[in-house]
Amino acid sequence: MELSCIGVGAGPLNLSLACQIHDEQTGLEALFLDRQVDLRWHPAITFESSQLQVSHFEDLVTLVNPRSAYTFVNYLHEHGRLYHFLNAQFEAVLRSEFEQYLNWAFHRNPLVHGGETAREICFEGEFRVRTDNAVLGARDVVVGIGKQAQIPPQFQGWTGRNLFHSSALLDIHPEVRKKHVCVVGGGQSGAEVLLHLVGLPKERRPRLITWVSQCQIYVPLDNSPFTNELFMPCFSDRLAGMSESQRKLFLRRFVLASDGISESTLRATYQALYRHTFLEPNECDITLQPGCKVSRCINAGAGHRLTLQRGMEDVGEVTADIVILATGYQNALPDFLEPIADRLEQIDNELAICEDFSVRWDGPRDRRIFVQNASLGQRGLADPSLSLLAWRARRILDSLLGRAPCAKPEPPDFISCTSIERWPGPLAPERGQKI
Repeated sequence: MELSCIGVGAGPLNLSLACQIHDEQTGLEALFLDRQVDLRWHPAITFESSQLQVSHFEDLVTLVNPRSAYTFVNYLHEHGRLYHFLNAQFEAVLRSEFEQYLNWAFHRNPLVHGGETAREICFEGEFRVRTDNAVLGARDVVVGIGKQAQIPPQFQGWTGRNLFHSSALLDIHPEVRKKHVCVVGGGQSGAEVLLHLVGLPKERRPRLITWVSQCQIYVPLDNSPFTNELFMPCFSDRLAGMSESQRKLFLRRFVLASDGISESTLRATYQALYRHTFLEPNECDITLQPGCKVSRCINAGAGHRLTLQRGMEDVGEVTADIVILATGYQNALPDFLEPIADRLEQIDNELAICEDFSVRWDGPRDRRIFVQNASLGQRGLADPSLSLLAWRARRILDSLLGRAPCAKPEPPDFISCTSIERWPGPLAPERGQKI
């Protein structure tokens, strides 16, 4: 039997779509496959105090259907937490609780099948998705597996238990006691890794932590009202209609709208520095190296020696026992798309997408591959964020059903900018991402 749609991946991206299909009882024969049996969301960097950088309304469904049974508020209600959650007055939702919510929706939705890994997608008049257990046919496919860890070139070839991406930190659980740990990357992830290390029990803390960042200073996320208009659906559509040069300029100028450090995290980091400088001396030394990049990495015994550079000038070396790379994420074509890769159009290392998030390809127009969180360069800063998660899934659903967008339109944004190329202001350096 040919399914209407197969979703590859059932993390937040495709889980939002699965929940909306189930809510609406559309008649679509859909199936969503995920290699995980239980949904774990950034498990290796979900520290005890980690919080979302967005509102709890920006969940799987609320912004397109607040009456849905899959809202975060309904999750709290069904688990008897709603009043307590209100009384707790959290600044933001803890990531650990949001992961619990996602896993609840994952298991509640009958369209989601865990423990199924997509190995290959080919096209034979219909899409054929091969897993370890079956070959499934579908008219359309929706890929929602997220991005992969970005390892800068100077570190490639050195990764292992003593040099790794921050996304693997809690999986690797390195022994840091009395060691020198270097954290590379000055965004939210870098700050959270630093806080995790200094928050370890005294007997388990590193001897020294060095925090290296290309930014001249550790700067806050711009979460102000007018900046947040950049995360509205109408702005995503507006950006998609701009020229490539305008989009690139926009992304550089407003990178802090998605990639700064939450003020609460900055405050906690500064307070940790205060404690370790004045109240707990000799417990764990912390050295900040803003305005630097690592130009070279070589092996140094059991650790690594990093050359630091400001501008074009080498300014010193750091020899660290453990190096943790908080260097963000990047697009990569999944291996399972290899059989049809040469049929998919690309723009600047992204799959070229249409208005409905389907990929431009040389196959039949009524057979489509949709992708989620793979078009930051075409759709803007909100693409990797939770902010437009539900809206993007709704647009894909509308396209799957062959109907005009049916989500109730929001009023237009308050800001109208006609020529981005004439906007004033300095360019901000690029860093991590808002989640």
